[in-house]
Parts: sequence; structure tokens; C-alpha cells
Amino acid sequence: MAAWAAASLSRAAARCLLVRGPGVRAAPPRDPRPSQPESWGWGAASGTALHLTAAVPAGHNKWSKVRHIKGPKDAERSRIFSKLALNIRLAVKEGGPNPELNSNLASVLEVCRSKHMPKSTIEAALKMEKTKDIYLLYEARGPGGSSLLIEALSNSGSKCQSDIRHILNKNGGTMAEGARHSFDKKGVIVVGVEDREKKAVNLERALELAIEAGAEDVQETEDEEETNIFKFICDASSLHQVRKKLDSLGMCSVSCTLEFIPNSKVRLAEPDLEQATHLIQVLGNHEDVIHVYDNIELECNDTISAHRNLCLPGSSDSPASTS
Repeated sequence: MAAWAAASLSRAAARCLLVRGPGVRAAPPRDPRPSQPESWGWGAASGTALHLTAAVPAGHNKWSKVRHIKGPKDAERSRIFSKLALNIRLAVKEGGPNPELNSNLASVLEVCRSKHMPKSTIEAALKMEKTKDIYLLYEARGPGGSSLLIEALSNSGSKCQSDIRHILNKNGGTMAEGARHSFDKKGVIVVGVEDREKKAVNLERALELAIEAGAEDVQETEDEEETNIFKFICDASSLHQVRKKLDSLGMCSVSCTLEFIPNSKVRLAEPDLEQATHLIQVLGNHEDVIHVYDNIELECNDTISAHRNLCLPGSSDSPASTS
């Protein structure tokens, strides 16, 4: 996971950072003189050098390219599924295992299906309802004075807090009260950029729909699969009403959740931005962490964590706890 995180910064953060890939050394040229047939036995002499030639099997070069794409994508899919499983457990903890009586769980399961999460994984998360999980919300300061909120679900609050504190201290952050004031709890409805009739919807039209549906704002962004989406932001109390209205206006909503939206943002210098990006990735990769919210403004007028959390259900109104 650490190897993937180092190789797959979010596209938004990557536009703000300069990353230089490792150099590639070419194999030394082969001796042009005729050579004797090489022995392919296991008992090759210790001084024998192996050379790569252009005559490789047809599938070899293809796999060498595909594995660098498939590996990170598989790792990202696994990360998404693990976070969705945490959201299922949290929803069940708060409202029970019946999605017909638990709207938050129904929304989580809807996202699970849209992400093609295996049924066996979903069922396993639902069966963990008897686990003594504790909802935790940690306030922290990141590099450059940025504010962070870290949501977690753990059966050991003390261990989770110790882990989070260690990650923060190691990567330029610290536990700090007051970070919560940089965020407001808002309803967020994720909607595709095509309506029910498969017609493209531009940002101007989305703004008109936002006003008509009672949303406060709308953002055009991308999900973790680089698919264009709209995020309609509204008051937490009107989340479901706004979603129903958007659906009635012909839009195709993907999910509706409660999230912490920054009410003020900070711009960081490049060194701090790079360190903050790494910190947020390491925190997000912790097995107990559900979401990491930040108030760091990027050039694309978004936040780092928004691109890692997109389409993943946020928390409900659980009481904050740091113990």
C-alpha cells in the first residue's frame, strides 16, 4: 500500500507537485561477433552475463506495461472497498442492519453496488454489527497550519489514537483542538454529468438545478476513477429532500452523504503541500480511518482529501470522540 501511495498521487495534487520519475538505463550492446549457442541449463557459469534482446514473447512487453497500470488500480479498488466496509459497519452501528429502516445504510449499499463491491465483502461487513466499534473524530493541524479532521471506526480507541498521533508527529502534523471550527457539516449529493436521458449537463445548467433543488453550492470535479461528477452541497437537514428534487429534475444521483466541508481554506507553499499530501495519504491508508478531511486549497480550487473521499459515504451525526 505504501508503494502504491508513493506512485499514485491524486490528479489534483499532482498538478501542484513536480515529480521526477526514476531514470532508465539501457542494456549494454551485445557483442557483434558471432557467438556460440548459449546454454540455458541451471548450471550456468558464474561469469555468464544475461542479456535482453528485442526478440521477446508477444505477451511479455504487454504485461510489463499493464502491470504498472493494473497494480495501482487494484490497490485503489482494495482501499475503496475497505473504506466502504467501515462505512457499512458505522451505518449498522448507528441505525441497524435493515436498509429499509436505515437510510444511511441504504445509501452506503447503493455506493457499494455502483463500485462493484463483491457481495461476499458486503455481507461480511454487515455481519460485523456485533463488533464493539467506537466512532472517533480526531482534530489535527497539518503542515503549513492546515486543519485536518480524521474520522475513524475502531474497536480499540486507545490504539487508534496512538497510531494517528504517531503518523501525525512523523509527517509534520500534530493533534490539536480547534480544527473542527474550520469545517461545517453539510449534505453532499454526488450526481453524474449526464441526466436520465443521457444528455450532457454543463456547470451552468447544474447551477440552475442547484438553485431549483435548494442546494447551496455545486462543484464540478472527478471521482477516484477519473469520471466527471457534480457535488451538490446543501444544509445537512435538507439532504434527502435535495436529492429527491434533483432526481425529479432528471438527474442521476449516485450517493447522498454528510461530510465536513471546509468553511475557510489555506494555500500552502510547495514543500508544505507535498508533505501534507503524503500525510493525508498515510492517514487515509490506516485500517481504522474512514475519511480524512482537509482545508488545503489547490490550484483547481479543491482540497486534497476531496479526491480521495469522492463518492465514499461520509459519517452521519455520530458524537465526536477522541478516546
